[in-house]
This record gives sequence, structure tokens and C-alpha cells, in this order.
Amino acid sequence: MKKILHWLDENLEEFILVIFLIAMTLIMGIQVFCRYVLGMSLSWSEELTRYLFIWCGFLSVSYCSKKCLSIKIEQFVAIFPRRGKAIFKVVNHTFELIFFIYMIPFAYSYMMSSVHSGQLSPACGIPMYYVQAAPLVSFVLVTFRVLQRWIIEFRVARGENVFDPAHPERNTPESFIQANAESHNESALESGIDNRINTIKNSNEEEH
Repeated sequence: MKKILHWLDENLEEFILVIFLIAMTLIMGIQVFCRYVLGMSLSWSEELTRYLFIWCGFLSVSYCSKKCLSIKIEQFVAIFPRRGKAIFKVVNHTFELIFFIYMIPFAYSYMMSSVHSGQLSPACGIPMYYVQAAPLVSFVLVTFRVLQRWIIEFRVARGENVFDPAHPERNTPESFIQANAESHNESALESGIDNRINTIKNSNEEEH
């Protein structure tokens, strides 16, 4: 379970975005083939692609928050040491948290208005709340990702040696060693558990 949660934490947005991008590419490719080769058009392809694109746009906000890929000017912040930069980022992430937490109820109301209206998309007949749920899911994910970043920056501001995968240039040798040690310990523990399970299985087979 821990490995699954770790994988989701590391890859959730990327996995969904890749799936949606592949789906959009395939759908539009089929549409082009049908239009120019078969002489017919699909009535649902452009609408479905548009909805997938909307989801990709909102999910990319969470991805960029996790990777710290937002557009920013850092010339002023760059002159400060590691802890000074972290303090500025704590302040920045605090405002981001306030904003996205504030937006979540509005996104929920926006989605529920579609649920109550029972509106369907014209071509696909998809309930529109599937599309209008994108802002709510995005804002919840962004809030979680910004909170993760806030915790990391707060610990750095306190002077702790924290490994930060989003800013490898800021990592100290101590934080890198600690991160590798934790990873090694987890692998060793999992390996030990697997070996113990295999030993028990072998002993049971010998008894039978």
C-alpha cells in the first residue's frame, strides 16, 4: 500500500496527462482518417477532444505546482542564501494555499450546478458535470501539492537538511545522503520481508 501511495504521489498527474494526451492524439488521428480517407466525419471526436484538453489544462496546474514550473522572476530571490530563498517561498506558498482553498467551494458549486441541471453534452451525451469537475479536482490537487511544497520550504527555512527533488541545485550533500539512506532502508526492509515470506512458504511446502 505504501508503494502504491508513493507511486501516486510521484506520478499521478503525469500518468493521467499522458493517458489523456494519447487519447486526444488517437481520436483526432481517427477523425482525420475518417474525413480524408473514408469521406465521413465523426460527430463526437472534436467535442471529446475538447473536454480532454480542458482536463489536461487543469491537471497541468497541479503538475506545475509539484515541479515548481510556474512562470516567475527569481533575480531578487536568487541573491539570498538557501534559507532566505525558502522563507520567500514559504510566504509565496502561503498565499497560494489561501487562494486555492478559497476557490474550492466555488469550483464545487460550479460542478453541482451541472449535476442539478442534468445537462448533457450535445454530441457525446456526456453529463457535463464530468467536464465541470475538472476545476474542483484541480484545485484540490493543487492545494495538496502546494501544501507539500510549503512543508519542504518551511523545513528548509528552519535549517533542516531536506532533500528537494524539485530543486536539485539547492540540495546539500547531507540531504542527498539522508534521502539515499532512507531509500536504501526501505528497500532493505521490503527485501527482508520478501525473504521471510519465501522462507515461510518453503517451510510449509516441506512439511506437506
